[in-house]
Amino acid sequence: MKIHIQAYVPVLNSIYRQVEQVVPNHSELIWSYHKNQRQLETEQLMELLIKGVDLVLIPLNALRYPQTDNLRAIGVLENGSDKYNPLLLLALNDLVSKSFKPFENDLRERYGSVDIAGFGPGNPDLLTIKTQRLISEADIIFYDDLLDDQYLKQYKAELIYVGKRKGKHSTRQEDINRLLFASALQGHKVLRLKGGDPLVFGRGAEEFQYLKNRYVNVTIVPGVTSALAAAAETAIPLTSRGTSTSVAFTLGHDAIYNKLPEADTLVFYMGAAQQRNWARRLINEGWPADTPVACVRNASMLNAETKRYTIGELLTCDMLLPAPSLLIVGQTVSGSAKNHKKWLYTGTDKNYFKEEGSIVHNPMVKVVGSELNERQVELFNNLKAFDRIVFATPVAVNHFFRSLFSLNLDVRVLNGIELTSIGESTSKALSGYGLRIKPESVDSSAKGLIRSLGDKKVVNQTILLPCSEDGLSVLPGGLKDLGNEVHELHLYKNVIPENVVHHNLGDFYGVVFTSPKAVQHFFKLHNNILPSELKIRVRGSYTKKVLDKYMLRLQLKNASTLYSSHLEFDA
Repeated sequence: MKIHIQAYVPVLNSIYRQVEQVVPNHSELIWSYHKNQRQLETEQLMELLIKGVDLVLIPLNALRYPQTDNLRAIGVLENGSDKYNPLLLLALNDLVSKSFKPFENDLRERYGSVDIAGFGPGNPDLLTIKTQRLISEADIIFYDDLLDDQYLKQYKAELIYVGKRKGKHSTRQEDINRLLFASALQGHKVLRLKGGDPLVFGRGAEEFQYLKNRYVNVTIVPGVTSALAAAAETAIPLTSRGTSTSVAFTLGHDAIYNKLPEADTLVFYMGAAQQRNWARRLINEGWPADTPVACVRNASMLNAETKRYTIGELLTCDMLLPAPSLLIVGQTVSGSAKNHKKWLYTGTDKNYFKEEGSIVHNPMVKVVGSELNERQVELFNNLKAFDRIVFATPVAVNHFFRSLFSLNLDVRVLNGIELTSIGESTSKALSGYGLRIKPESVDSSAKGLIRSLGDKKVVNQTILLPCSEDGLSVLPGGLKDLGNEVHELHLYKNVIPENVVHHNLGDFYGVVFTSPKAVQHFFKLHNNILPSELKIRVRGSYTKKVLDKYMLRLQLKNASTLYSSHLEFDA
């Protein structure tokens, strides 16, 4: 059988030998060389088949958009020193190709795989289950500027930054393509993580095509694009019955040449630096100056910010949000905040949040364990001297047992000691250590606990109170008034977290305070400012007492509500 092969590169002896090993026995190879300076189209390949050419040997970059599903690649071979541009032995005659044996040195046998996945807007809570799995399985992760590498560092993969951001170091797209291919050539399981969705202004299609053209096994995994995260953050509907029946996403970095789409709602990506220019452009193209605009920065993140304007106000406002921000323009922006309740939650455990609406979790308290001093160690070694241990918070429970275990003691030393829990969440924490203790207080409050122990005639007891370095406000005095001896065991301290966020309080419907320290740290962070329209919810009667002192001193009139249940504060 005669087999005609047309080569578009000089054929080395090593290529001759490889091809001879895979052709059918007793075949005659007819080679021809054509010096081609331009890319071959699929149409030209069909013309070669008509002329009797069975196979084509061609560098991959000389073939335009290969139809990999319709044209069979017999082999992908090394191209000398040009490792990024392998040689493709492509079958034009399908009958001939079916008689070929597999190549021993086909590069595809060494390839790893590449997944191009969207990380979403930045908050790991919005990762898809598949992307989460790919992160845990990857050997190498190439990530861009919109991701927080701190989250990725907990996984085994090698992390390589390939971000692109105006005014900062940038990695060229051509270099990113080559890095992905080189890693696949080495047999790695590669994950390309892109902010948002790979196919929404993410150049994911370019990377996909580059790898597909080189016959790498590559897939695309969608992610939550930042427009959807911004809409959820602000409760702005991108479409709304009777107001907006269409939405368009557009690049905002060039307000002069970029085409302005026709839609009821516009979302401008990467347009932070061009906000005024776009406002001018929109007005020039007929958009009313009073059209509402929302600028959303860091959507889905703890430090998310939102500012609302009209198109006309954008032209003169000096308080524009910087990148990374996007603009939402249209009538759906107006009024959406009125019906949406967004709460600022200051506690350490957001599972206690019970309000209607969404939550921004910004803990005002970080619990840090204290190093045990001689007196504390002595108290632990003499626990049998106490008749009762009263636990007032879940945090106190956890730090008590951590300290106990650190001294090589265990729960057996508690045998014969009465254990008292202030409320449900504290009892739940105790159950984690195998202790079934019913809440002592009906309303989970310090006063309720004192009242209950008083009814039970708990007097003349030596009582231990695990607590923070700040101590407890109501319990020690109340238990002493019953006729008991009380010792406080200071095991931890409450500090302001290093990553606490200074939010724009005007973006919120209300704020939830969960401990006295949360109140103190909040007013310190916000310079004693509390907008009058903010609703306030409080957990713990003493927390409310501390808040009321601030309200009185600062002459604030906000309406505050004390929760009727689960009143333990969480630090």
